[in-house]
Amino acid sequence: MKKTDGIPKTSDKVVNSQKYLKYDDSYLEFGFTSIDVSHQEHLQCVLCVKVLAPECLLPAKLKRHLETDHPNMATKSCDYFTRKLRELKEQKGTLFKQASVPNNALLASYKVPYRVAKYKETHTIVDELILPIAVIVVNIMVDESAGRLPSEVPLSDSTVSCRIQHMAKDLKII
Repeated sequence: MKKTDGIPKTSDKVVNSQKYLKYDDSYLEFGFTSIDVSHQEHLQCVLCVKVLAPECLLPAKLKRHLETDHPNMATKSCDYFTRKLRELKEQKGTLFKQASVPNNALLASYKVPYRVAKYKETHTIVDELILPIAVIVVNIMVDESAGRLPSEVPLSDSTVSCRIQHMAKDLKII
């Protein structure tokens, strides 16, 4: 606080004075690992994947979570939680691989509908004609193993329709 004319005033900047403990590897004994959420360290239970706030970095709170939410796991060893942590990381990696589309496939999923819209064709032509032809051309020109690459580009009827609508929003009618 600043004093001006004998009257205390607060400064314009409010500083977060709370200090949190740092994650310790011994917290894995309670089934918790550390994750980064918005550049702040949080705890995540390796059993239920629940994320706790930074102020919960107290062993007593972690132990209470383990005993109340997972009472049958309270007697498990640290090796069990280490294995669960490894499974959780593998699961996250698998989900990311399945949910993500490569950048060049995403670009192609916009370029093809752009051409379809430009030539005023129906969006069903992609799934019925263009994609099968692309697979044939790649099989002949490159090799059989590369023939699956065009199939990785999301070009279903509904995707093509959505891409055309998305691109149409960016157009200005003059």
